[in-house]
Amino acid sequence: MSLSLTSITINTAQLQNMLNFYSHLGFKFQQTKVDKGSEVHRAVHDGVEFSLYSLPAAQKSQIPSLQLGFQITGLEAAVSNLVKVPGALLILDPTEMPDGMKAILLDPDGHSIELCQK
Repeated sequence: MSLSLTSITINTAQLQNMLNFYSHLGFKFQQTKVDKGSEVHRAVHDGVEFSLYSLPAAQKSQIPSLQLGFQITGLEAAVSNLVKVPGALLILDPTEMPDGMKAILLDPDGHSIELCQK
C-alpha cells in the first residue's frame, strides 16, 4: 500500500484573517465559488492542495483540534508578520532547539502551527 497526502481543507468563519495568516507563510491562494454560495480559496504547494473554506458557522477551537507543521526560511521575520494578523497568538517565541529553530503560533481559528527552520 502507498499513501500520500493530497489535500488539507480548513473550514473558517474568519476567512480574511486566515487568508492573511497563511499567505504570510507563502501560500498563494486562488478564489473559487462553490454551489452553496460560499467561497473557497485554494493553494497548491509541493503537490498538496491547501484550502480555506468560508463557513460562517465554523467555530474557533478552544483547544487546538489541528496541528500543522511547516519548515520555512526566515522564521523570525515570518513570526513577526504572523503575530500582526488579528486573532493569531504566539505560543513559543523563536527558540533554538537541538533540531533547529522553532516557533509555535495559533492561527486565527486556534489551530496550532509549528514553524521550523533548520
